Amino acid sequence: MRFEDVWIAGTGGTHGELVPIEDAVAEGSYERIAADSTGMITVSQSRDAAPEMAVTAGRQALKESAELGVEVGPDAQVLHGCAGFQGIDMWSAAAWIGGELLGTRLDCLPTTVQAWSNGSLASLAIAANTLTARPEVPATLITVADRFAPPTDRYYASPGMVFGDGGAAAVVTRGGGRLRLLSCVAETDTVLGGLSMGDEKFRPAPPGEPPDARRRTREFLARGEVSLRDVQQRSAERTRSVVSRALAEAGLSTERVDWFVPPFVGRMLYREAFVRPSGVTVHNTLLDLGLTIGHLGAGDGLFALNHLISAGLLEPGAHVLLIGTGMGFTFSAAVLAASRG
Repeated sequence: MRFEDVWIAGTGGTHGELVPIEDAVAEGSYERIAADSTGMITVSQSRDAAPEMAVTAGRQALKESAELGVEVGPDAQVLHGCAGFQGIDMWSAAAWIGGELLGTRLDCLPTTVQAWSNGSLASLAIAANTLTARPEVPATLITVADRFAPPTDRYYASPGMVFGDGGAAAVVTRGGGRLRLLSCVAETDTVLGGLSMGDEKFRPAPPGEPPDARRRTREFLARGEVSLRDVQQRSAERTRSVVSRALAEAGLSTERVDWFVPPFVGRMLYREAFVRPSGVTVHNTLLDLGLTIGHLGAGDGLFALNHLISAGLLEPGAHVLLIGTGMGFTFSAAVLAASRG
């Protein structure tokens, strides 16, 4: 969908201590061959719970938006995206985060967006659609955060990447800001959802042990219904489709993308799953940032935008292509343009 007046007025981001990947290799937590394939240098590890990181990033985003004259109050929409455990069972992280950032009485329904690793773009799409359809909503506060502490195996939770801890946030509004959202599209291939399900049966309660993602993938492929090549081809088709649609709706060619920003994954997956299928001429990327902090679950997209803004990397009018994917299996792409001042 193309958007005419949806802006990001402020952003925020936070991560934990950057721990060398060589430490994990030395202690046997991560195989040398995997480390060489991903090219990971360090990975973010935080002692803060995911909602605490969300609040930290949210405060930064509120401060940044206030500097542009955009004050966010209790009548704003509140969204919190996540991929993993949020520190407490049977509890609303979104409501707690909204209370910490905007006060104890909110004129909205704080909502958790559990789109897994596609949480940034899913939340951005919900915010944009809300602001377009509901003029009484002045702004949306988005937070995204995840922490992949034990028993989660951050090194093998998904192939081709290492999971890092971090949070990000954005204030989305109308009338102007630092980045304008031009388009955002999404597609889903439910066949690929089997990669994260395997032969698991439905249970009455979560099991005591963490999920074995590699086993589930092996089980799915062992059925023989879909081959690894089929998985790669279907993923490439959906990535190519959302990118081409997002660019078309934004009125851009593949050569006019100034910043190509897929999820924070390893070098091989970055190249094979995103660069090649997208067909985009890559001028600038945040690959090295991803190899430093790791895949932040739901947070990659908004963390990337915050980094581009806070590091002063965007020229006026520069175009950013964000790509997101998540279990299900979902594919999203969004095009944004930096304010011209």
